[in-house]
Amino acid sequence: MNRKSAINFTSAVIAATALAAFGCGCQKKQDAAAAMMAMRNAPAPVQVAKPIHKPVDLWDEYTARVEALEFVEVRARVGGYLESVNFKEGDRIKKGDLLFVIDKRPYEAAYNAAKAVVGEVEARLMLAKSNEDRAKELFAAKAVSKETYETRSSELLSAQSALLAAKAKLRDAELNLDWCDVRAPISGRVSERLVDAGNLINANTTLLTNIVNDSVVQAYFEISERDIYRYNNTGLFKQIDIVNHKGPTVQFLLMEDTKPLAGQLTYFDNRMGKETSSLTMRADFPNPDGKISVGMFGKIKVLGESSKKVVLFPEEAIGTDLVNRYVLVCNKDNVSEYRPVKVGRLLGKYRIIEEGLSPDESAVVVGLQRATPGRKLVPELVKLEK
Repeated sequence: MNRKSAINFTSAVIAATALAAFGCGCQKKQDAAAAMMAMRNAPAPVQVAKPIHKPVDLWDEYTARVEALEFVEVRARVGGYLESVNFKEGDRIKKGDLLFVIDKRPYEAAYNAAKAVVGEVEARLMLAKSNEDRAKELFAAKAVSKETYETRSSELLSAQSALLAAKAKLRDAELNLDWCDVRAPISGRVSERLVDAGNLINANTTLLTNIVNDSVVQAYFEISERDIYRYNNTGLFKQIDIVNHKGPTVQFLLMEDTKPLAGQLTYFDNRMGKETSSLTMRADFPNPDGKISVGMFGKIKVLGESSKKVVLFPEEAIGTDLVNRYVLVCNKDNVSEYRPVKVGRLLGKYRIIEEGLSPDESAVVVGLQRATPGRKLVPELVKLEK
């Protein structure tokens, strides 16, 4: 065999070997694909469950802001120099407690002067009365003219009017003197003093302090048009007695708290807000220990529907794609079926199914990735925890 023939023979052997190896590789790939297809078509073991069907209370949740039952900015009704401050900042005070004292001396002088004027007018009135009585007797005896008698009667009426005016000024001076003692108009917690003793107070203008009555706090929140329509249907508004501050029970939860506080719905506005297109409502909560501070925000829960029968299914077993929320139903032939569902609110770990899944159907809860739509299933029925 010459050199050229040897080279051709060697090339042929290499080509044949490569072709045989390629054939073996293709066969292995085909075998692997067939095995994979067989695995995909094999029944998939999954766990399925029927949804929970039971009555539940549906609570609506809103963000609420806390306001005081009463709030008063304390101002003096008379002007003068502040003589003393008779409370400690942050104290719990009662209605009528003395808070501030304004220098009384100018008002005492005015009171005494008004009192003296009343005494003087009363003396003139006594004289006018005596003169009128004598003139009446003399006129009856025709000892004086009618003109003289009418003059004495007019002097009596004038003295009576002067006495009324003098007494009115005396009452005004008495009130001004009383108002030198600035007392608490309501019970509650007093803030800091905003004016120190020795400063000049302007009547009805200078803010001295403020008082908050937080023994009962009021939580204000807004509801939408849809909520208004729903509450009208459930009769919630009819249960609210605005006059007597009574109504349905609600719950209030502070942002950092876990135990809700019980209160009552006591008020709803007579019209919707122009800017918010929502209706303002209010709930009252007892606050004897002052746990809730005015200005706080929290969550308020209103019972929207009571004992409503719903279908519940685990949230983690409900899938989501670009179009729908869905579940994988195991049909009567044990085949996985894609089922779009309409979901409602989340209650713990369960989601309300409003449409798409009936209580007597079973859906996959474990093995969702294996239960592709159209695949045969080997279902194991489990019971959901209620």
